Amino acid sequence: MSYWWKAEMGAKKKIWFWVIVTLQVIFVLKMVHDTYFNDRWATRYNVRSRETVVKNINYALESNDFSGTALVIRNHKVLLHKGYGQQNASRKNGVDTLYNIASIEKSMTSVMVAKLIQEGKLDYATKLAEFYPSIPNAKNITIRNMLTMTSGLEAASDPEKTLSEKALANYYAKHVVVDPRKGWDYDAINFHLLAGIITQLTHQSYSASFNTLVNLKNQVNVMVMPDFSNPQVAVSYHKNGQPFANPRYVYRNEIGTGSFFMTAGDLYRYFSALVNGEILPMKTIKELFKTVPHSVYAGGVYHNKLYYRGHGILQGYEPSIIFNKKAGNAVVLLGNRRGKTTTMKRPIVFIHWSIKLHI
Repeated sequence: MSYWWKAEMGAKKKIWFWVIVTLQVIFVLKMVHDTYFNDRWATRYNVRSRETVVKNINYALESNDFSGTALVIRNHKVLLHKGYGQQNASRKNGVDTLYNIASIEKSMTSVMVAKLIQEGKLDYATKLAEFYPSIPNAKNITIRNMLTMTSGLEAASDPEKTLSEKALANYYAKHVVVDPRKGWDYDAINFHLLAGIITQLTHQSYSASFNTLVNLKNQVNVMVMPDFSNPQVAVSYHKNGQPFANPRYVYRNEIGTGSFFMTAGDLYRYFSALVNGEILPMKTIKELFKTVPHSVYAGGVYHNKLYYRGHGILQGYEPSIIFNKKAGNAVVLLGNRRGKTTTMKRPIVFIHWSIKLHI
C-alpha cells in the first residue's frame, strides 16, 4: 500500500468527517431556529384584513372538528368571538357557554399565594414543612419550588371519592413521592398542597378565598362547581361524541387545580386584569412570574419572551389561552370535546399566523 494511496484515503475521511459535522451543525441550527425564532417571525407577520383572518381561523377550527368557544383579540379589540359545535344534545356552544378551565385554575391559586405574600402571611422562601411537616424533604421545599413545579413532589395516587378541601390536601400530603433530583416535573400535587396552605391561612374555603383575595373592579364570573342543570354549562364529550359521566367528585377533588368553570370572555378578562396590574401590583406580578433554571413554568402559566400560555385537560374539556405581555393580543379556545389535535398548539399557530404581537 503506497504512501500516496494512504494519504488520499486519509483526505477522503477528513472530507466526510467535515461533511457530517456540517450537516449536524445545519440540523442543530434549524432546530434552534424553529424553537426560538419562530416567535420573532410572528411579530413581523403582516395581517391582511379582518375578514381574511376570520375566514382562516374558522376554517382551521371547523376542519379540526373543534367544539367550544373561540375568542381572538387584536389590539385590545375583539376580532372573533364565536361558538363551535354542541354545548349539549339540544344546544350549540356560544359566547356565553361555561367550560371547565382545568389546569388554568392553577393561575388563580398562584395569584392567591402572591396576595398572601404581599400581605406578609407567606414568603416565596417559606418551607412546605411549616404546613405539612410529615412530607419527606418538606424542610427543603419552598413555596417558589411549588409554584415553578421544581419541588420533586409527585402524587402516588388520586382519591376516588369526594373529599372535603381539608381532607383533600391531607390526602395528598400522605400519598406523595419525593425525588429532589427531578428538577422541573409537572405534577398537580404542588397546587393541591398550595390550595391547602391558602385555606389554612385564610380560614376560608378555596372559593371564598378567591373572592376575598382576587378582588377585581370589574368582577369576572366564575362557577366554582359544575351545575349541569344550568343551561350555560357545556357537557364534555369523548372524541367519539359520547358524553362524559362527569361525576361531581372529579371536580370537587380538583379544588385549586381545575374546579372552576368560566366563559372565554371572562377568562380573557381575568388574565388581562392580572397582567395590567388590576389584581396585584406589577412588581408583585413580575416576582410571581419569575422562572427558575430549566423551567419555563411559573405562577400557573408557561412563559415565553413574547407571550404567556395556559393549557389544561380534564374530562373532555380542553382550555387553551395565549396572550402577549399586556393581553392586547390574545387567543382563547375553550373546548368541550377533544379534536383531532390538541388545542394547545392552535392558539400559538393563530398568534403566528394572524396577530401582530406588540410587546
